[in-house]
Amino acid sequence: MIKVRGIDLTKEQLAKMIDFSILHPNTTSKEILEGIEICKKYKFNSFCVNPNYLSLIVEGLKGTEVEPSVVLDFPFGTGTEAMKLAAAEDAVKRGAKALDMVIDIGALKDKNYKLVTKEIKNLVEASKGAKTKIIIEVAYLTKEEIVAACKCVEEGGGTYVKSSTGRADRGPTMAEVKLMRESVSPNIGVKVAGTGSFWTPQIALGCILAGADLIGTRSGPKIVDELPLMEEVYKNMQIL
Repeated sequence: MIKVRGIDLTKEQLAKMIDFSILHPNTTSKEILEGIEICKKYKFNSFCVNPNYLSLIVEGLKGTEVEPSVVLDFPFGTGTEAMKLAAAEDAVKRGAKALDMVIDIGALKDKNYKLVTKEIKNLVEASKGAKTKIIIEVAYLTKEEIVAACKCVEEGGGTYVKSSTGRADRGPTMAEVKLMRESVSPNIGVKVAGTGSFWTPQIALGCILAGADLIGTRSGPKIVDELPLMEEVYKNMQIL
């Protein structure tokens, strides 16, 4: 068995650390229905979709512990605060248990941290108890800006700080995941996403070791299914 950060990483435990997601703009209802069945089989933490498919997954996931999740102002985060809040209120009303929102990246780079924090705080209030996963899009940020963004998320009351949308030219580096974890207190979760088709069990394990609590990916089944192979391969590894 692999033990990571004090956690016995069974297949069931690993599945609970995965937010299964299907977010491409050309996604069909057939793909979403297939995704619902995958989530039921693996018992992932959540199923994250675009707003147009929220009602479908809310209905399909009834009676399970898989949380219906939705993205807001995705992938750019350039909508007004009023637009974001209206979308949050609509999503919660329709049954979302978690909201993944993109911050105003331009405002952050302008060092307008007060605006960024205020927007997050108001989103948290509008979420009415639903979890909030605040996307900071690390591909566009310097190290200093990543730290500042994490501080805004914590001050605003976000449940998680999330690395990426998966729509930038790259996902997070291991160093950036580690920096995110170090930039927030233990009560704030870290969610990693954005490596697209490059997600492998090895990358997932590395992200968890670096401090990730959740992994957002469509490759969840592959990651979970290959855990026994990782256990076999890594049993001979020692770090001295």
